[in-house]
Amino acid sequence: MTRTRGRPPSGGREQILRATLDLLREQGVAKLTTRAVAEMAGVSEGSIFYHFGDRAGLLTSAFQHTLGPMRLESDSLDTDVRSALIRISVGVQQFLESGLVVLVAAQADADLRERLAAFMRENDYGPHRGVVAVAAYLGERQAAGDIRADVEPRVVATMLINDAFQRAAVPTLVGHARGRIPRATFVDTLMTMLAPPSGATDPEA
Repeated sequence: MTRTRGRPPSGGREQILRATLDLLREQGVAKLTTRAVAEMAGVSEGSIFYHFGDRAGLLTSAFQHTLGPMRLESDSLDTDVRSALIRISVGVQQFLESGLVVLVAAQADADLRERLAAFMRENDYGPHRGVVAVAAYLGERQAAGDIRADVEPRVVATMLINDAFQRAAVPTLVGHARGRIPRATFVDTLMTMLAPPSGATDPEA
């Protein structure tokens, strides 16, 4: 039940969100209580209810908090395609390493699962957002002649996002990362696939 809201007790929102993610990693959602979060964050329990309303609101906000590494605008990416792809891969993996903690936890709690699913639908969150953003960047580099014209940017974007997902998800789900291909090797292979044919003309020429 949502507590009555009044003036906010002392305590920071960021500390609460960090404590929530740390507790989820250490103990799972079954043992996650607002009291335990408050103790780890060093705030009053009332501060949690003030900022987030209830436990499901707290966990939904914790997921939103993990989106930071995903906020990459195409105009902020390096024109060097290899550098940009590595940066994107790292950003997606960083997001998923925290975001998956909440997404996996949600599967064990029907109310949280529905609240989080509704939040993602309303905000249009999902892998497709990453694919669209990466494909847009690749399309720009394709128009500039940096990558070959006969590849589908959405396919390459999907490969990059899926690889980053595997890097984050496999250790979380199976407890190890044995056999994982080094990121540099994966991106270098993509670059070989994307390289313009020898003698390709400059689109600006």
